[in-house]
Amino acid sequence: MNAPAPDDTEDPTTVRPAVPSAPATPAAPRLAVLAEVAFVPVAVSYLAVVVLAALITAAASGTSPGGDPGLAQALGTGVPLWLAVHLVPLTISGAPLGALPLGPAIGVAVLVAALARRGVRRLLTPATEQHRWTSCAVPVVAAAAAVHAAAGVLAAALLTPDAAAVPADASPAAAGVVAGLLAATAAGVGVAGPCGLGRLTATLPAWLRRGIRTGVAATTALLAAGTLVLLVVLLAHTDAVAAVFATVAPEVGSGAGLWVLTVAYLPNALVAATAWVLGPGYAVGTVSAAPTAAVPGLVPPFPLAALLPSGTPPTWAGVVFALPLAVGSVVGWTLATSSPDTATRLRTVAVAAGTTGLALAVAALLAGGRLGAGPFDPVVVPVGWTLLAGFAWIGVPGAVVAALAAPAPARPVVAEPVVERVEPDTPEDPARG
Repeated sequence: MNAPAPDDTEDPTTVRPAVPSAPATPAAPRLAVLAEVAFVPVAVSYLAVVVLAALITAAASGTSPGGDPGLAQALGTGVPLWLAVHLVPLTISGAPLGALPLGPAIGVAVLVAALARRGVRRLLTPATEQHRWTSCAVPVVAAAAAVHAAAGVLAAALLTPDAAAVPADASPAAAGVVAGLLAATAAGVGVAGPCGLGRLTATLPAWLRRGIRTGVAATTALLAAGTLVLLVVLLAHTDAVAAVFATVAPEVGSGAGLWVLTVAYLPNALVAATAWVLGPGYAVGTVSAAPTAAVPGLVPPFPLAALLPSGTPPTWAGVVFALPLAVGSVVGWTLATSSPDTATRLRTVAVAAGTTGLALAVAALLAGGRLGAGPFDPVVVPVGWTLLAGFAWIGVPGAVVAALAAPAPARPVVAEPVVERVEPDTPEDPARG
């Protein structure tokens, strides 16, 4: 007798064990993406400063870039240079150095932001689409910040203040905080777009969004005005700048190093020039410069220092106030049609002015710092006065123009009634019949 065939039907009450589904993003690629975002900027920035230091040292000493002492000195100098690139305050031969170049820091921030943006796009999958911030943005920003903070602590711990070649020192705690904060800020900017920051800001009131956008545009315009003034002054003092190069760095290697250092400090000079245009000005030690007053004195042997005032400002220096006045007026003209309500327009102008003042204040804070312990210390771009000046130059003319230049409300067009003309009945002429 044959065995009965197995029943293919399944009892509907039978519960099958759940089969785990495969993750949308495998662990290895995810870790690879996070490692790229975190470690590549650290490695690239360190290799860049080492190669640059090796080339400059080789050119100054007349050796090959890979020979002794070029490579050894470059490797030793790379650690404090990496910290300086990440805006970590240093102590060089016992003298504090906090006025660090913003140019390399901007380059590192751009690299971190680009890699963070690329990393988030690689991590985005249909499974993480609804949780972009928690599943993609937070891990990317955290990885970049953590690795940079750890690298800052390690680099500061490796410094030897008593070394003959590189007598530098830094606080490991400060190095970790500053390097990590720089990386976190840059990575946050990079992930904002792919993670849908625009959709989040769309929930804000329209006048607030418009004010922030206008404030960013006004900040850019004021920095452009500072750039224009700096370019004009630089062209007017080319002989003085060339004399500094000829005196301080007459050789090829030292001249190349001074050129690199000058380019690295150009953003600092740009921020100082913008503060000068706004009115607060800046100071280097006992020397100060503003459109309304200046105190000449001893200047450091640096090409950009040749642009510092050698006397009282000319009478026409106040004309530069027309630049921020024009920017504030354009802001008011732009926002004049933003809303028919005057109070709403004024609130928008206030937001734009506040955004501009805060952005310029942060730039002023980063542009200055300690510069040794001698007559050139410190470099000051007044943060508080820059904030107030930026707010006032945008807020006051912007509010006046936005309040007065608003278009008059359109008058409703009332259609005139159409009156039909009725001809009176006339008796018919019998002669015409």
